[in-house]
Amino acid sequence: MPHVVVHAADGRELGRFDLADAAGAPRRIVIGRAADCDLRIAHSTVSRHHCALVRDDDGEWTAHDLGSTHGTWFDGQRAASARIAADSTIRIGPAILRFIGVAARSSPPAKGPPR
Repeated sequence: MPHVVVHAADGRELGRFDLADAAGAPRRIVIGRAADCDLRIAHSTVSRHHCALVRDDDGEWTAHDLGSTHGTWFDGQRAASARIAADSTIRIGPAILRFIGVAARSSPPAKGPPR
């Protein structure tokens, strides 16, 4: 089952969060320090609503920074958004999120009739 493992900067595992593929699974997961976030990281360098994980109709996930003060780091680079693949990492404040079991981006369908 796809999930996120949350680590501290020193490598300690802090927890896990399931990204269930089952019907009714959330299409948007908000990460931040506010009480209403789906995945809460209580740290002063984490914005109230820091980042959102969005699942598209194909079941693929994209992470979007929500205008955070200190930024969201995707695989070591600060960016506004990034497609999530197996073993992607996101750093939000002192937390490092590693994505496990997330499907790699599929190839676009071929255009035209088969030959």
